[in-house]
Formats: sequence, structure tokens, C-alpha cells
Amino acid sequence: MNRSDVRALMPDMSKVVEIIEEGLAAHGRREVVLPPKAHIQLDDRYNGHFNILMGWAKPNDTAAVKVIGDYVDNYHSGLPSEVALLTLYDPRHGTPRAIMDATDLTTARTGAVTGAGARHLAGSNSKIVGHIGARGTAFSNIEALAGMFELEEVRINSKRAETREALCRKVHDKLGIMARAVAEPEEAVRGADIVVEATRLERPALLIRDEWLKPDCLVVTYGWIMAIDPKTVLTADKIVVDDWEQCQKGGQLFPMIQSGQLTASRIYAEIGEIVAGRKQGRRGSDGRIVFWHRGFAISDLMLGCHIFDRAIAEGRGQALTLFDEPDE
Repeated sequence: MNRSDVRALMPDMSKVVEIIEEGLAAHGRREVVLPPKAHIQLDDRYNGHFNILMGWAKPNDTAAVKVIGDYVDNYHSGLPSEVALLTLYDPRHGTPRAIMDATDLTTARTGAVTGAGARHLAGSNSKIVGHIGARGTAFSNIEALAGMFELEEVRINSKRAETREALCRKVHDKLGIMARAVAEPEEAVRGADIVVEATRLERPALLIRDEWLKPDCLVVTYGWIMAIDPKTVLTADKIVVDDWEQCQKGGQLFPMIQSGQLTASRIYAEIGEIVAGRKQGRRGSDGRIVFWHRGFAISDLMLGCHIFDRAIAEGRGQALTLFDEPDE
């Protein structure tokens, strides 16, 4: 399935969130096999790298491998910063079921994880979103949040004025929400109920200072390079991650793990435990909550299987014959 096939078969965001939450709950029940993601680091050569995500999930008894290139300068070539390919496999025989473009799938599932986290961790009356970063996943984050909260305003900051202004127009035109492009991160996050950090930094930068944040806000972070104030993490009422094992391999808050500031004892839960009902999300007495998601193959697998099933039902995509003769 090429990109146009996948786009044609993609469900609306509310359904994507439902599918992703099923995968998160399976992870919370330990009904998955999820090795930490691997990387081919080429940043020093090409200002980009490859992430390799793999896993198996019980709900659809399917294995998957996704390879995604993350190249910050791709916009110069008219390409998305993240370009991905997903392969699905029959775990009983080790045979491939599908090969599909996963560029838009990645965007959608990332936004859905942000939305799922907010459903359980943000205040129910959240109305203002501060979004740092206007990369490909940004609109999906906002779209997922808009489906759960009566948003009154989205403030968007990014490195390039043209990207934040374009995202504002898209939010207004497609979601009917007032969106404002701002030149400084502080303008975006001060007083916001939900703050999302979705940057693609080349080196650490303190973009979100603790003193700018509401005492009861939700901070969602998933950029690779650290951009949020360590104080925000250390003083949070709750810290929730998607998968603690892979968080110990790299990502946004990894420097705090390396320094010993962030340990397993400080992690309240993995989001799957909360979605599965094994732990409670936000309580009325909770103040600031930090949700760090690195992304994992189970989300790609769940959405990929849904798209694959639709493709079979609708006769979409191209069928390939891999074994045209019996094995001797």
C-alpha cells in the first residue's frame, strides 16, 4: 500500500484514538512483546537518523517492524521530516502480510497517543493548548485534543514563522478553533491548560520554563532532544511514560535518567496501565502532570492492522506473490 492507499483507508481521528487506546491497554496488561526501539545514527553526517520499531500484540496476533527516517532538513526537498515504512507479519509462520507507507500512519498514531494521554491526565475543563513545534505530528495532536475538549484557543510556536502560521490556518480551517501563531515559546505556554512539546531540536534548548506553566497543567513531551525545564519534571505530581524500558535508552528526558535525577521510583505509571484501568489517571487533588511518550511499535501495529483489514475488505492496494513455488 502506497501513501495514497493508506490515506484513503485512514479512519477519522476519534477512531484512531480508539484503536491506539486498545493497543495501549494491551501494553498495560502486558499482552505485547515490545523490544526497545533501535537507531541508525547518521546525525553527524546527514542531520538525521533512522528509528527501528518492532513488536507483537495479542489483540490482533500480529508482529510488525517499522523503519522511520527522521531528517530535520527534509523540508528543503519538499519532503516530510519523518518518512516511514511499516511491515506486518504472521507470527505463526514468520511470513509477511503487508508492506505499507507509514508516514501518515505515524503522524496519526502520535497525535492519538497525545490525545489518549490527555483524556486521562488533563483537566476535564481544559480550554487552552500551547503547542511548541509545527512538525508533521502537530496537527494530529491538536485534532485529537479538539475531539476531547472544548478548546477555545491554540497557541503555536515553532522555529520558522511560515510553519507556525500555516499550522494555525489549518487548525482554524479544519477544526474551527481559534489558533494564534506566536514568536516566543512563553507566549504559547503561559496559562495554557495543556502544553505539548513536539520539537525537532538539533541540540538541547530550554524552551519551556517551569515558571511559565500553570500549577495544574498537563505537559506532553516527545521530542528527541530535551526542551523542557528539569524542574517541571522533578516537581510534577505525576510523571507518566509510554514504556519505561525504552525511555531508559534515549529521548527527551533521558539526560535526567543518566544523571540519576529521574528514576523508576519517580514514575507514577505507564499510560497503558491507566488506559487498562490498573492505575488511576488525574485525581482532583493532582497538580501538574508530565506525560512523556517516545512512541512504540504497538501503536503502529494496531493502526496498521486496521488499515490492512480495510484494504482487504475494499480491494485496495497491490497484491504481491512472494512464494510462487512450494519450498523443497
